[in-house]
Amino acid sequence: MPDRSFTISATRDFPYYRRAWKKVVAILIAAAFLPLVVIGGGMYFYMTRTIKHKTIETLQTETVSHKKGIDSFLTERTMDLKLISENKNLSKMISPGTIEHALSVLQNQLPCFQDLGVIGQDGDHLAYTGPYDLATKNYSDTFWFKAVMARGVYVSDVFTGFRNEPHFIIAVRRNEGKNTWILRATIMSGLFDNIVTQVAGNRKGDAYLINSKGEFQTNPRNGGGLMMKSLISPLGHFKGVRVDEKGSTITLTTWLETVPWLSVVSVDKRDLFEESRKVQIISFFVVLLAGFLIILSILLTTDSLVSMLEEKRKSKHRLDSRLRRTAFLASSMKLSRGVFSDLNDILSNIHVTATLMKEQPGQTNFGEADLMAEQIFSESIRGKNLIDGFIRFVAPKDPVIMDLNIHMILNRIIVFLKTSLIEKNIGVITNFQDGLSPVRSDVTVLRQVFSNLLLNASAVVGANGSIWVSTTMQENFVRILVSDNGPALRNADIERIFDLQHLTERGDWGFGLAISRFIMERIGGKISVRNKEEHGVVFEVQVPEEFMGKFLDSELVVLD
Repeated sequence: MPDRSFTISATRDFPYYRRAWKKVVAILIAAAFLPLVVIGGGMYFYMTRTIKHKTIETLQTETVSHKKGIDSFLTERTMDLKLISENKNLSKMISPGTIEHALSVLQNQLPCFQDLGVIGQDGDHLAYTGPYDLATKNYSDTFWFKAVMARGVYVSDVFTGFRNEPHFIIAVRRNEGKNTWILRATIMSGLFDNIVTQVAGNRKGDAYLINSKGEFQTNPRNGGGLMMKSLISPLGHFKGVRVDEKGSTITLTTWLETVPWLSVVSVDKRDLFEESRKVQIISFFVVLLAGFLIILSILLTTDSLVSMLEEKRKSKHRLDSRLRRTAFLASSMKLSRGVFSDLNDILSNIHVTATLMKEQPGQTNFGEADLMAEQIFSESIRGKNLIDGFIRFVAPKDPVIMDLNIHMILNRIIVFLKTSLIEKNIGVITNFQDGLSPVRSDVTVLRQVFSNLLLNASAVVGANGSIWVSTTMQENFVRILVSDNGPALRNADIERIFDLQHLTERGDWGFGLAISRFIMERIGGKISVRNKEEHGVVFEVQVPEEFMGKFLDSELVVLD
């Protein structure tokens, strides 16, 4: 029948383990995720801010570099005109072919000049070359003529002028004695626009120039045109680069140094921080993966530990049940010692009576009194010796390591089992090696091992069976073989026959065999089992000549 104490305890204890497991899992997950969230979140925000800061710094550097590139372009074009005007006098410049040659040289170096003209101090063209009919035009009343006469060098805003189309000019003044003249050039807007819009590169955005009135000086990519009003209204001159974030756009502005134009760079934030978002997404998935692995490892580890606790608990209950059974058997054995003691007293009285009958033979009328008395006397002596020996055999003793004769221990056990063996008609055949060396060990535990093996063999062979016991000396241990002619063991039984709770198909009980293996391991010996070539099983015990184990409490090892 099932062990009720085990069932009740399991019902009470195992749910507690699972409740405790849930609490432990929750605590471990919280303990693992709190630092992960705090550190990961802090690193995420720090990384995001750092990337944004570094990206804008890079963009500011690019904007400054872009501004310097535009200033350099305008300065170099101005120096080109200055170089021409300073190397040639007025008479040379207005001589046939000179100005055409000068424009050709400039266009060969950089095809950004559209035309070239020499203008006198009264505003008339003294010489002109280009695609427009401007040779007869007078510029004395134009804003740029007055500005260049006053400043010496002038780069104009974009205007339409006599051409009726947007353009801007670069003009330099040359003072030659009493004569003052101007060398003016028109810059092709297409090439200049390409230079201005290069700052955006492959990014999604725009780059353009506006004057102090907010009018486009180059064509923007996204809406608007030359001289149209932009959405940006300059609030006065400032140094450095100004950054403005509105919606999905970051706008950077900085003033040119050569002309009062504002360089504007507008970049799409989504495109600008695309790499940052990729890093953020990767970081997010890394955190998710780390969290999943943490949870998985916590669940697997704690579940494994709880399962081990549950299994240990089950084993403890099973062991407790067996120990209670063992305690009961031990108590019964102690009681049997008292019974045998009383029986010994009775046999002693019979012995006394038989002695009296033998000493007074004439007082009896029975002719065979002497023979009966002799038989009573003999049987009482034999019974008394048998009971005394059995009591000494089963009485608990403290473990003592001493020289032991293996054959004497085996013969005594066989004698004690003789009655039960005769009842079942089981034969015991011994084959002991002559001159077997004694071993140093504990007699109590060796008795227990050999008794368990012989009791187990007598239980499985059944009526009319046979048991063989043999001994041999091999190297530094004595080899004892206990074999029977019972059924063979299955492979699964051979692997588990020494397990505490295993009961083989043929009837070998693992409790007694488990105790035997435990004993042999503690004294430094070995025990094994195998099938015979024919019917039956062989148990092999190897007892070391010298005790190599630990002392055992003999009361804990009980005959099963």
